[in-house]
Amino acid sequence: MAATIAGLPHTMRYRADLGVLFDSHTGTFHRLRNGVAQQMVALASSGVTRQGVIDGISHRYRVDPATVADDFDRLLRTLATPAPPSNEHRGSLLEVDKRFDATLDFPLRLEIELTAVCNWNCGFCYNVWKIDPTLSDHDIRRVVRDLPEKHIPTDLAKAILDECVERGCFVIRYSGGETLLHPDAMDIFNHGGQLGLYQVVFTNGHFITAERATRLADANVRCVLVSLHGDRDQHNQLAGHPRAYDKAIGAMQVLLDAGINVVAELTLVKENLAGALDVIRDVYRLGVREFGVMRYVPTGRHDDRYGIPVSVTLPMMRDIDELTATECPGMSVAWPCAQKLCTSDIDTPIRADDPTLALRFSQLVGHCESGMVWASVSYDGQLRNCPHSNVYFGRLADHPVAELWPTLTDRVHAAVATRDSCSGCAVAAACRGGCHLSSFFAPKTTIGLGIPAVGAASATHTDR
Repeated sequence: MAATIAGLPHTMRYRADLGVLFDSHTGTFHRLRNGVAQQMVALASSGVTRQGVIDGISHRYRVDPATVADDFDRLLRTLATPAPPSNEHRGSLLEVDKRFDATLDFPLRLEIELTAVCNWNCGFCYNVWKIDPTLSDHDIRRVVRDLPEKHIPTDLAKAILDECVERGCFVIRYSGGETLLHPDAMDIFNHGGQLGLYQVVFTNGHFITAERATRLADANVRCVLVSLHGDRDQHNQLAGHPRAYDKAIGAMQVLLDAGINVVAELTLVKENLAGALDVIRDVYRLGVREFGVMRYVPTGRHDDRYGIPVSVTLPMMRDIDELTATECPGMSVAWPCAQKLCTSDIDTPIRADDPTLALRFSQLVGHCESGMVWASVSYDGQLRNCPHSNVYFGRLADHPVAELWPTLTDRVHAAVATRDSCSGCAVAAACRGGCHLSSFFAPKTTIGLGIPAVGAASATHTDR
């Protein structure tokens, strides 16, 4: 764990290989682009005193110590100054700066799927135990019920958190199934909080109470993403639960009251396309100021029922932009999972003078970072680049993340080269073709009878 840097909040952590400081309480990333600033912070984070930093830098560069002292103090003041209110909500939606083209030695963020169990029955769920297109809803429920291990072992989850702290992973996101159905979920959150990790929880809200919200805040769970896919009737129908909407809305309110940042997340499918703006209005009235719109991710199961074309994105972005400018000022809306910047069903290069570029960059987060900046751990303890993928790179009960990560990230970097059809696009480097799931997705998995490993034909084919 990084040493406390005098003059900075004790929650600051430093990643020297990237020149990145992170505040594990506010979720704020600071990229140090100046080499001298990086050396100052590296010295300070290693336990060198203020005077030691000043003496070391002044000797190295033969600069007056008083000048170095002034520069160092100014740097610390800048880093300790809270972000302006206008940027308050950008952190959890847009997350960390994406400009890491070199291979990282260890991820900056990690997503841990705590459990395969869920009390909802969303037909569009992307979870990997639900992607066999031959299974009926009844069969899916049977398979999940019969899984020999439904939850990640608590000791393994804690060991992963310990490794993350040691290796400079700053953000942990927990998912499921329904995350809070892991029997030791709070124990795991408490462990991560004691380690000083910035923690994010994805939930359907069903098990969030005022008392539990307070406990989450005490465990340094700084952000909670709550699923909401329509108005009361539509959301209940899509979730397959008669109280889903009221539970989600109630959860958002008590989480906000506990001082936790709330992000409402909507999976965009054919059935809720027309009412998506009304969902934004509903959560805005509660006080939620972040909203994520994720298009349904095709998995080969119910794609015809739920799938919508990429081309719906830009028209909806225009409507959202108007909504946030008029009825919902201060609301940040983003489209997770690397929506294509060209928002086209086929690759359509964008010119640098395209008048919609500003709008696109206001809501689209650019290329997918999975396997480049972050990775995912499945409920049965396997490492993968993305929680949507069913291609794995090893079991963490047998190998630490640091041992498996290099193979994973090398595969991803090889897969995200710009496609020929994107040639000439002004934003190709930022987009990299959007989602690259198809390069890491093995279709027709026989659920419960084994998971395809790296080396399967479908896992090694790269079409991006």
